[in-house]
Amino acid sequence: MKKIIVCGMLICATFTMLHAQHSESNPFQDYNADQNATTFENAFKHYSAQLAENEDEDNARLMLSYLYLVELERMLEQFKTRVDSLTPKFQFQYANLLLELRKYDESIEIYDILNTNYPNWSCPWRHKGEAYFKSDDLVHAETALQKSIVARIEHYDAYVMLAEVQEAMGKNDEALATLETGFTYKGKDIEDPDEEVDDLDVQFLYLRLLKANDRQNEFEQQKKKLKKVAPSDERWKEIK
Repeated sequence: MKKIIVCGMLICATFTMLHAQHSESNPFQDYNADQNATTFENAFKHYSAQLAENEDEDNARLMLSYLYLVELERMLEQFKTRVDSLTPKFQFQYANLLLELRKYDESIEIYDILNTNYPNWSCPWRHKGEAYFKSDDLVHAETALQKSIVARIEHYDAYVMLAEVQEAMGKNDEALATLETGFTYKGKDIEDPDEEVDDLDVQFLYLRLLKANDRQNEFEQQKKKLKKVAPSDERWKEIK
């Protein structure tokens, strides 16, 4: 990300020099020289006004994009330096933001803090499992997700992700058992399952695991069911 920002800043420097030839005002350069809420707002308003006047103003769109990027990194750095003083809620949300930004190692560091201080809080374990999974660290992903379930036995989406991890590990029998156990808790968790996981993804996962475990009759039933709701899904190319 830092390399992207450096390259972006070089590009922006070129744009700002060109901009300076036509105008005395250079809000991005002002922001870059003194990054704070006021200079950010001034630059944001300036380029937003240009876009409002002309939706095809690509320079304004590009400058806004880099403005957002630099400001995001500035905010993340502030969270990083203050992480120990954040409430658990904001530590968790900060870690989730890092996870969304694919900063997996950094997010795991924050989840570690939460796991240490609040070992019975299921969500940080579940999200740490996701971070490990997306980092291709399947062993640690499996462990974190198992601990999430221990902390909250009805944590439905943790079962789903654990089944995905175990499938990736080649543990198809364990994955199927995990998923079927998870089905018994669907709708019983404090979280809405439809907001946490895509049910169609879950149903295709179930189909694959039934096939991998040679449960042919159930596989055919699940296949028939899915053909009705998703006849053109790309995943059929991988399933015979």
